[in-house]
Amino acid sequence: MALTIDRLGAFPEEGRKAREDKIFYKLGDENSIHMISGEKTPALLSVWCSNDVIQFGTIKLLSGGPCPQQTEFDSHKGDAVFYVLKGPMTFFIRDRKETYDVESGDFMFVPEGETYKIVNYYGSTAEAVFMVAPEF
Repeated sequence: MALTIDRLGAFPEEGRKAREDKIFYKLGDENSIHMISGEKTPALLSVWCSNDVIQFGTIKLLSGGPCPQQTEFDSHKGDAVFYVLKGPMTFFIRDRKETYDVESGDFMFVPEGETYKIVNYYGSTAEAVFMVAPEF
């Protein structure tokens, strides 16, 4: 199975087929689509599942450099939930000009259509599991 970004939206299988055929998959970093998200301020993304109803994976923000590591602004056609594995992470909600510092073990909910970015102000890698439903 090729693990490339052209599989987004139908990974590890097209959602309707997986549901009809009752296909089960073990999801994890070893069998995910690894990619860099963003051009100006890249983050490491591993997508474990991406179909018509859910997108699921991890995001890593490295540390170091002349300024804090951060994602580019993003928004989704579905609600997003982040579970912080290694934190803290700072979520900046652009239109509200609000920030939320989210610690390891905490969740962050970002409603559909909200534009946000994630910032790592600290000296170690920050990592979160994310889920977006229904569209990425």
